[in-house]
Amino acid sequence: MTSNSVKISLINCHLQAKYLLLKMFGMVMLTLGLLGITLQVNAQNYPSRSVRIVVAQAPGSSVDVFARVLSSKLTESWKTSVIVENKQGANGNIGMDLIAKSSPDGYTFGIAVPSVMVINPFVYKNLPFKAMEDLAPISQTTSITFALVTNPKLLVRNVQELIQYAKKSAVELNYSSAGIGNLQHLAAELLSLKTAIKLNHIPNKGDTPAMTDVMAGNTDFMFVPLPSAINHIKSGKLKLIAVASKKRVIQFPDVPTLSEDGLPDLIIEGWLGLVAPTGTPTQIIEEIQKMTAQIILEPTVKKGIEAQGFEVVASNPKEFKEFLLQESAKWSGVIQKSNIKLGD
Repeated sequence: MTSNSVKISLINCHLQAKYLLLKMFGMVMLTLGLLGITLQVNAQNYPSRSVRIVVAQAPGSSVDVFARVLSSKLTESWKTSVIVENKQGANGNIGMDLIAKSSPDGYTFGIAVPSVMVINPFVYKNLPFKAMEDLAPISQTTSITFALVTNPKLLVRNVQELIQYAKKSAVELNYSSAGIGNLQHLAAELLSLKTAIKLNHIPNKGDTPAMTDVMAGNTDFMFVPLPSAINHIKSGKLKLIAVASKKRVIQFPDVPTLSEDGLPDLIIEGWLGLVAPTGTPTQIIEEIQKMTAQIILEPTVKKGIEAQGFEVVASNPKEFKEFLLQESAKWSGVIQKSNIKLGD
């Protein structure tokens, strides 16, 4: 074979390879284009079949109750079935992993709480999903006021007296929580970091046994969601000395916030929010947020939510994402400084 023949052969091979690459590229672009058209059409027709709301907590929990109210109202609005599926376990990780790995078509979304989005990623070594990458924020639906409560026999009337009592006490004050690594635990650790007081953590398995310990005098105080403690506060079994919210609560207007008592950076906000698998079309995300906001801002529904100690927020996806980033930064710092770790 002459040198010219070799050159011609190489040129032909190069042209064939280039043609195949261009053909493959064209097929990929066509596929992506068709996929985009399909998603757009699906978004315009959403919802055209039943929708699933995943709850990572047990049936009967406050999260579950909220989800069932929402699902009932969405069913009425969308004229299609919206069901609640409970997938509790592993501190919420099982349910959130199900959401993260579901098809991003809007037919599966779920209720998120602080632990699964802004705490678990920093206390577990090997989560099966990445909360801020695999879950798309839809809306913060509500916020939950946290209350600082003590045993009624503890001789303190406000948080400053609690701090002074802790500093002068010969033994560390004991505080309850619903478990290691949850928001109640981190709230007390944040109080310890901000005020340089030493505290002893007594974890429990849930709000009820934790509050029982405080009421019995086995522990001295705890941070607890107001909806869980409100009846015990009214009965006098728990003493409310402050709320960890930005403003006073309507249920106890005479009780100051921690900010008013000299701790402006100590705001503890529980919340519920909606998330979907990352990649869910923006048009569907906006539809879910719009309908949810309409439902929870309806006066009768809003009044019912507030009566349980919640505050309606109804933020948009951008606002919710910014809030999650702020909360992640705050709690990751507390977790690191307090050296809180859980299993895999």
